Amino acid sequence: MFLRKSTTLKYLITVPLGVIFYCEWFDYVIQPLFWPDFACKNEESCTKILFIADPQIQGDLAVPPPLGSLVNWDSDRYLASTFSVVLKHFKPDVLVYLGDLMDEGSVSTTAQYHSYVKRLSNIFDVYYPVVQVWVPGDNDIGGENEPINHNKVAEFSKVFDQPSVITFRNITFYKINSIMYKVPQAPDDADLNVRIAVAHYPVLSKGVYGKQVNNALHPDIYFCAHEHVSKYVKQQKDFSSKHTYLLQRGAPVLEVSFDDDSMYEIFVPTCSYRMGTNKIGYGAAILESQHSLKYTVFWSPQRFPHLLAYLVVVIIVISYVGCFALMRLISRQPRLVRNDDILPLLHRK
Repeated sequence: MFLRKSTTLKYLITVPLGVIFYCEWFDYVIQPLFWPDFACKNEESCTKILFIADPQIQGDLAVPPPLGSLVNWDSDRYLASTFSVVLKHFKPDVLVYLGDLMDEGSVSTTAQYHSYVKRLSNIFDVYYPVVQVWVPGDNDIGGENEPINHNKVAEFSKVFDQPSVITFRNITFYKINSIMYKVPQAPDDADLNVRIAVAHYPVLSKGVYGKQVNNALHPDIYFCAHEHVSKYVKQQKDFSSKHTYLLQRGAPVLEVSFDDDSMYEIFVPTCSYRMGTNKIGYGAAILESQHSLKYTVFWSPQRFPHLLAYLVVVIIVISYVGCFALMRLISRQPRLVRNDDILPLLHRK
């Protein structure tokens, strides 16, 4: 009766619902308000590219069941929610996946691998025709803490079946397998297009291999992932010097000119909250001419504060219900009968 007579019941219902509303919907939809003004001047001559780095969807081995299913569900839902908001806001023409698509791809069975790919397709669901470029990461095929799994290399090529050079409009994308130190062959008409090299591992910092890629393809700009940070490296074309710059929240839009004596390699941050960083987002580029490119990051909301809020609400609700149940239990205990209680009313002291 105490629960019904007090206003506590209202709070026990409205507060959890309010937390769910904020954490699962409102915090995502307001994110575009904090993003920089990033749009094409002329839609007809503009190409918009979205870079997706290190989603690393969790596999079956990281967390034992049944908790693993809940962790995977929450991680997948977060990726799907953030991607959906970015997709509707930016409406890219090209999606570039920069590897580490799966956390356990290199050690999974074929059945698990295919189930992870199906989850990826559900997470990064696009409601209109778009060009997609897929690059393998070390968690997809091995190569960092374990040897390269050539079976997974073949499986990745089979599942994501596409050439190593993809041309869209006036852009040529070179898929650089910097894990296996491969260099794709440039098509004959590549010099007529803007040349974008995409890789999981950074390329220019790999010494001799970086020079081989640059001399063979002469990319106008490089994009990579792996380090889970947002930054770019500006390096002289003769590899004589380089400088690294962080791209933080609130940073102005980066404008890159292809006509100067510098090379740019842009590191796209992870889009997963499980990578040990609170700087999570999607890289976005706009190309409106043959001579320059604009780049920014669409930052995502942090997830762990949401999960902490859920934990606090659950603890409060369980504590209150537990205290209420204990009070009801105590109130129902039989009362000891005193001698005075069995005497006639007029004879009691």
